[in-house]
Amino acid sequence: MKALIFDFDGTIVDTETPEFESWRLEYAVFGVEMPMDLWVQLIGSNTKGVFEPYSWLEGKIGQALDRDSLRARRRAAMMDLIAAERPRPGVEDWLDGARVRGLGLAIASTSQRPWVEQHLTNVGLFDRFDHLATGDQVEHAKPAPDLYLLAARKLGIAPHEAIAIEDSHNGVAAAKAAGMFTIAVPNSMTAGLDLSAADLRTDSLAGLELGEAIRLAGG
Repeated sequence: MKALIFDFDGTIVDTETPEFESWRLEYAVFGVEMPMDLWVQLIGSNTKGVFEPYSWLEGKIGQALDRDSLRARRRAAMMDLIAAERPRPGVEDWLDGARVRGLGLAIASTSQRPWVEQHLTNVGLFDRFDHLATGDQVEHAKPAPDLYLLAARKLGIAPHEAIAIEDSHNGVAAAKAAGMFTIAVPNSMTAGLDLSAADLRTDSLAGLELGEAIRLAGG
C-alpha cells in the first residue's frame, strides 16, 4: 500500500452529529421530529432528491419557512457544536504511522474545500495531508467513485494502492467502486447503516493497528 485516503465528515471529525443535532433543534421549534431514517440517506453524499430538510419541514407544517433566517440560526448552532469536537480516536496515531511508513495522505470528501480546510485547521490537522479531493472538484458525489479516483490521481498512485477509511454507506460504496480496500469506522450517526460492503469494519481506529490494516489489505 502506498497511501491512506480518508473521508472527512464523521471519519476524521464527527461533524455529522452536530449537523443532525442542529436540524433536530430547528424541527423541534415547529413541533416536528427529524426523520432519522430519511436523514441518514444524506450522510456522505450531496445527491439531490433524496431528502431535502427545508422542503420536508414545510410540507409537515403546511407553510413556507423563512429559509435565510433558519439557515443562519441553524448554522450558528452547528458551528458551536462542531467547535467542541476533536479528531476521532486513533486518527492522529494513524496519520503518524502513515508518515513513518512513507505513505501518502489525502482526503476524499463530498463537502466543499473551504469547509474541509476550515475544520482540519481547527483541529490542527490541515498540514498533515498531501492532497484534498473535495465535492467542488468533481461532477458526481459519493456514492460515485469520482472523489476517490481524484484523490488517487493527486497522489500519483493507482486506486488499488490506497486504503480508504470511511464512516458511511455512500462513502463505502464510493471507495469500493474506485477499487480500494475500504475500512468502515462508523460513528454514532452511522453505526446502524449497512456497511457490509467494506472489507473491514472497526468501531474505532484506536482499536486497529495501521500495520495490521496494511497486512489485511495485501501489503
